[in-house]
Amino acid sequence: MEAGRRARRAILALRAALLLLLISANAGPCAAAQQLRVAVASPWLLEVASFIGGKQASVRALAVWNDAGVEVPSGRPRAGEIIIAFDAQEAATLKIASGNKKLRILYPKLPLGEEKRRAAFFDPAMLPFIAQETMKIIAGADGKNYSYYQRRLAEFQSRIDSAMGVGRHLLANAKMLDLTGAQGGWVRSSLPGVVRPPDEVWRGWLNGDAAALSAALDEAERRGWLLLLDPWTPQMIRYAAVAHANRLTLAAPQNGMDYFVFLHDIFTQIEKRLKAPAQSAPQGKNKRVGSGK
Repeated sequence: MEAGRRARRAILALRAALLLLLISANAGPCAAAQQLRVAVASPWLLEVASFIGGKQASVRALAVWNDAGVEVPSGRPRAGEIIIAFDAQEAATLKIASGNKKLRILYPKLPLGEEKRRAAFFDPAMLPFIAQETMKIIAGADGKNYSYYQRRLAEFQSRIDSAMGVGRHLLANAKMLDLTGAQGGWVRSSLPGVVRPPDEVWRGWLNGDAAALSAALDEAERRGWLLLLDPWTPQMIRYAAVAHANRLTLAAPQNGMDYFVFLHDIFTQIEKRLKAPAQSAPQGKNKRVGSGK
């Protein structure tokens, strides 16, 4: 009798252990299924939304960067995803209808165009607002985790401040002429010794005032300033700058990068270039500037 009871208890214990194993094995997929699912219109928004969403949201982009830093569509929204776009123009570029009930627009009354949208992600004054609007959308769809998303927003701002502090520490005395298409906004906000041509001068260069452009680059060279370019520097300015040795073209963003590492690396690229020996300018003014050269 006693032996029979022990056997039955052993069988019950075994069944309980098997049940616990089944529960634990299924816990991962069930937990993942509860994550908020988000699709964003650009790889820039992917960096912000992924940070804000953290472990509570699954975020993917509907566009990726190619090697030149140009956004290329890479997918379509899926069932069950909320969709976040910067403005209506960005959504339209991906053929997402304005009437889509899952579509959320960060700035419905502020269409910027691709160049200004890109520049916004290098502007420390704009980034907190982008993150805040993204947080509102994500938290609005997942209210039970609102406090978690608030903490992530606060950390986002802290990371921006920290990255800017690194730049000020590394490059406090650097002198540069900002010829970038986007990344210069980040550098100018952190460093006092960066000069950006006034808008009317910039427009004159783009409208063909080659003499004024050449004179500005010659003056920057005379003063020993670094010419700072990026992947989105307009072509005619890029071609003119190649005749000057003291220049740097910042790296394009890459898919899978860490956003704050990317911002930090802008400063380390500049520091490395400033410490490098002077390079000779190539002959002629019609050669392209190589990345990092």
